[in-house]
Amino acid sequence: MRPVLVMAAYSFRMFLRDRSALWWGILFPILLMGLIGDVFGKADRLSFDVSVVDRSGGTYVPATAIKEELRAVPVFQVREEPGDEALAALKDGKRSLVVVLPEAAATRPYTVQVFYDESRAQVSQAALAIVQRVVDQGNLRLAGAAPAVAVDARGTSTRRLGMFDFLLPGIMAMTLMQSGLMGVTWVVSTYREKLILKRVLTTPVPPAVFYAGLVARFTAVNLFQVAVIFLVATFAFHARTVGSLAALALLSIVGSVCFLGIGFAVSAVSRSAEAANNLGSLLNFPMMFLSGTFWPREMIPEALQPVVAALPLTPLVEAMRGVGARGEPLTDFLPGIAYLIAWGTAGFLVAARYFRWE
Repeated sequence: MRPVLVMAAYSFRMFLRDRSALWWGILFPILLMGLIGDVFGKADRLSFDVSVVDRSGGTYVPATAIKEELRAVPVFQVREEPGDEALAALKDGKRSLVVVLPEAAATRPYTVQVFYDESRAQVSQAALAIVQRVVDQGNLRLAGAAPAVAVDARGTSTRRLGMFDFLLPGIMAMTLMQSGLMGVTWVVSTYREKLILKRVLTTPVPPAVFYAGLVARFTAVNLFQVAVIFLVATFAFHARTVGSLAALALLSIVGSVCFLGIGFAVSAVSRSAEAANNLGSLLNFPMMFLSGTFWPREMIPEALQPVVAALPLTPLVEAMRGVGARGEPLTDFLPGIAYLIAWGTAGFLVAARYFRWE
């Protein structure tokens, strides 16, 4: 056991001295999480810029009532401005809607014109629905009629899942995957090209001990990386973890070893370090974007769902997110963990079958 620990400690010191490894293993995932969380987290702060053009001069009661109702909508940022300026701002993408209140109507109905940007259909339709609701309420008040149907909305005290709460488990799982598919594949292939593996055969250290040391080294590095990412996300991005930290650590170890097995298989079947890196990238990127790392699986097209379910990263992401972000028990994810272990076992078997020392 001592040679394994010596090999792991030696490899870990090499990792700390490698600036590129620190970048890809720690800084890159943190920056990626911060960027995605900042951009997509703004969806929680929904807001619409609405211009109101009042051609009645503020003297017509229905127009004044509609303006007051629009200003009362929490998600509307209402500004009153001339028609030419409002429409120009809409074309430049600076407004969500332009509401034009005409002069006093001689006949009914009093028609309110609403201009919107067709290139932003989802945003426009959401804002239009709010305007329609405002107009409907105004009609009821002007008619003096009481609503026939009312909505009784009651909030519950369920915990709200923030963007960084959602992202953190996925980024941790992605880091474990990349270490196996991009890290160990490059190291083993480079060792083979530089004949380092061949020299290991001339030493008293058994090859199995050498590789056990590599597994221990990468596992220790992976735990160090995810710990740093976890701390930065918790204290800098205010990500909340409600589940068991021990369960997350166990999932990190299992995920690390399984993806190392896949990485050893990739390095065994590759002829060079460059080929290993290309094959690792080919496996890495689809899993990064399809396994629910950055967004829920439900957002992925239905035709791709069987592919998503077959990817080995998917059960790791779901387990880490379920345990960490939602506080669910680890036992709920045992089938997925077993599937991931099967991938890791198959990887080690392929690596043993096709391994070459030089």
